[in-house]
Amino acid sequence: MSFRAICIFVMCYLVIIAGEHSPRKLDRPAVGLLGGVFMVTFGVLSRQEALHAIDFPTIVLLLGMMLVIHYATASELLNVLAHLLLKRSHSARQLLWIVCIVAGVLSALFINDTICLLMTPLLLTATKRAGLRAEPYLLGLATSSNVGSVMTITGNPQNILIGQSSSWSWIAFALRMIPVGLVCLTINAAIIAFLYRKTLSGVRFTLDGSEEGQNIALHKKLAVKTLLVLVGLLLAFICGLPLDLSALVAAGVLLVWANRPSEEALNAVDWPLLLFFAGLFVLVEGITKTQGHWLTQLLPAFTQKPGGFWQLCRFSFGSVIGSNVFSNVPFVMLLRNFISPLPHAPLLWLVLAMSSTFAGNLTMLGSVANLIVAQGAKKDCPLSFWAFLKVGVPSTVLTTLVGAFLLWVYHLLRWV
Repeated sequence: MSFRAICIFVMCYLVIIAGEHSPRKLDRPAVGLLGGVFMVTFGVLSRQEALHAIDFPTIVLLLGMMLVIHYATASELLNVLAHLLLKRSHSARQLLWIVCIVAGVLSALFINDTICLLMTPLLLTATKRAGLRAEPYLLGLATSSNVGSVMTITGNPQNILIGQSSSWSWIAFALRMIPVGLVCLTINAAIIAFLYRKTLSGVRFTLDGSEEGQNIALHKKLAVKTLLVLVGLLLAFICGLPLDLSALVAAGVLLVWANRPSEEALNAVDWPLLLFFAGLFVLVEGITKTQGHWLTQLLPAFTQKPGGFWQLCRFSFGSVIGSNVFSNVPFVMLLRNFISPLPHAPLLWLVLAMSSTFAGNLTMLGSVANLIVAQGAKKDCPLSFWAFLKVGVPSTVLTTLVGAFLLWVYHLLRWV
């Protein structure tokens, strides 16, 4: 049974890595589904174990957030906000900093993949009209959306998993991780500004009156309704109400209040992603059941005396490596059952959230957000793997070190 579990896991992982070049053109959701089915079919898990492995609160939270984000997108609220902020830029360097900060902050609120999807075409249009090289801005968008998403439990899928698995409330998590995210956003933007200093040096322009701004028509009534629901959702998170129930209630309110065909919203849900998560839960449960003892033996080397700075660094960079080998979401799934009973679990959850998130910047394949930007820009400004690596390596190393240091300071101050 152990050998079968390993074969299924490795096969699925290799197909996921292959991406669009995978055999039979299998995408990630299909592989996740097949992996879960194979774990049951070949006797690694029983049907009951597979059903129990699926974390339905996480699936529900993702569904609710997707529906809410749809209305923020349909009302053009996010596009208008992004455009207004871009119009404030009058130099190439200033635009880069604004892109990095805006992408990071919005990703903390609306999930990083969504922000990359919305801002990539906007950036391509803006940089083309201003006569700027788009590469540093696209890299800034991808890396900053990853870094900024660390600030809240709902910023990215792996944080959502951690929020559902740990004792951290939304507000307690945000209070500790917002300083980490803002400091690391600054570091990430400074790295890109330094690496592209010749490209950015002395270039001034204006985006006022540009066509892309004139083509954005804000649906005011829907935007106001969406804003009010978002404020209510944020208050629910702050008050410690269940994340999944709060998101689903907010989505239900908008489905009724928006007075638009509900089919539009339901069609906008990324159902394949939800299917991928469900299959992945079962796939990871199968490998954990058969190979969990290896992880149990290995973890003490990384979690022993986690209150020390170098111990936190060791755990952080172990997480960076694991997140890039297994991908951050499956890696967090693997670790979550082993971290919960540990005495320093609250600290380790924050370190895992930080390191698994920043790990997404190491390579172009490190996160879905990176691939969304690369895919969206492939016609106008193809991003090479090495161009991303040039930014990703120093960004990941420095932000992870700084993040570990700040969390260590929290521990010394007994804030964790």
